[in-house]
Amino acid sequence: MGFIKNRRDAFIAFNNRDFSWYWVGLLLSFNGMNMTNVARGWLVYTLTDSAFYLGLVTAGFGIPLLLFSLHAGALADRLRKRNVLLFCRAGTGLVSLAIAVLITIDRIAVWHLMAASVVSGTFFVFYLPARQAFVRELVSDDALLNAVALNSIAMNISRIASPALAGVLMKWIGAGGVYWIITVSSALTILTLFMIPAGQPAPAERRAVPILKDVAEGLRHVMNNRIILVLMMIAFVPFLTTMSYQMLLPVFAKSVFGSGETGLGLLMSATGVGALIGAATLASAGDIRHKGLWTIITGVGLGAALFLFGLTRSMPLALACLLMAGASGSVYMALNMTLLMGYTPQDLMGRVMSIYMITFGLTPVATLIAGALAQVVGASLTVVFFGLFMILFLMIVFVMEPRLRKLN
Repeated sequence: MGFIKNRRDAFIAFNNRDFSWYWVGLLLSFNGMNMTNVARGWLVYTLTDSAFYLGLVTAGFGIPLLLFSLHAGALADRLRKRNVLLFCRAGTGLVSLAIAVLITIDRIAVWHLMAASVVSGTFFVFYLPARQAFVRELVSDDALLNAVALNSIAMNISRIASPALAGVLMKWIGAGGVYWIITVSSALTILTLFMIPAGQPAPAERRAVPILKDVAEGLRHVMNNRIILVLMMIAFVPFLTTMSYQMLLPVFAKSVFGSGETGLGLLMSATGVGALIGAATLASAGDIRHKGLWTIITGVGLGAALFLFGLTRSMPLALACLLMAGASGSVYMALNMTLLMGYTPQDLMGRVMSIYMITFGLTPVATLIAGALAQVVGASLTVVFFGLFMILFLMIVFVMEPRLRKLN
């Protein structure tokens, strides 16, 4: 099979002891983040009964991503990445601890949650590029795709299980108890990081360079390297369109399929299950040939799945489309990330990853576009348009950038 290069490479990244510890810590970290999203949202709405405050607190987490991403990448290229991760996980753990204590002594207020969201978002923005760049230090080139796919598995396991776990636990031990569990999860993440060697920082002369000069060097590298620039574009453009469809799923559940809360849960779960299947399939395939071509193919698959989802009025077919969208999307993003990391020099990895991670800070923009368009033409036509746009965009890239489909 052309897709699979060597079946013996399946899960090869786990042969690396340091990466195995890193992966366990990553799973714990994702678990804490997803449980926090559920517990924090419930607390905010319970305290205020206001959707506005719910959106405000959520936005507080994303603001630092837009303000500090580029500086975070430059810092990741200067320091020992494991130590950056330790500092950031310790910071978020202390934030969770503070909220847990405030809930326990019945002193929690919405402004505490707003402040916690902003502070956690600030730690997160420095954590992201260091986390991605650290993978490149831990594994060899032939295990890079496998490592990225395994990271996606960790993300999707927690994406499916952690919110449900938080919801069940809140009924038994309350939001305060959940925050204590999140704090313990952060402590365990820190322990896994201590099992990994710290590595080496950048040379002293590099660290003496003004940080803004480092930021500018990273931006120039992306703008002057056509392959890197194209890979960035095929990460950004779909995220601003197709990835925002999940925000519209409540509209589909209520107004299109008439399936209520149960239908919404099924629709959201289908995407997550599909993403987990896609990531697991990619990880078990080992290394593959023609990663650039498969990036285009899976991206078109994502667009086609959303196009069909927007057209259907059948709940079973809708679930099948979302399974396909989740699987195609996770493979697409993993391949894109692998190529981006593979074609980026190690000393620029943090800065390039930080530019890539600005995508997360653009989430409010993506959801605003989707919401405004859905208000005018309806949710179904909006998703149909996004799916069609994804297909056309990637077809243009396929024709205009022949080098991309030859990348390995």
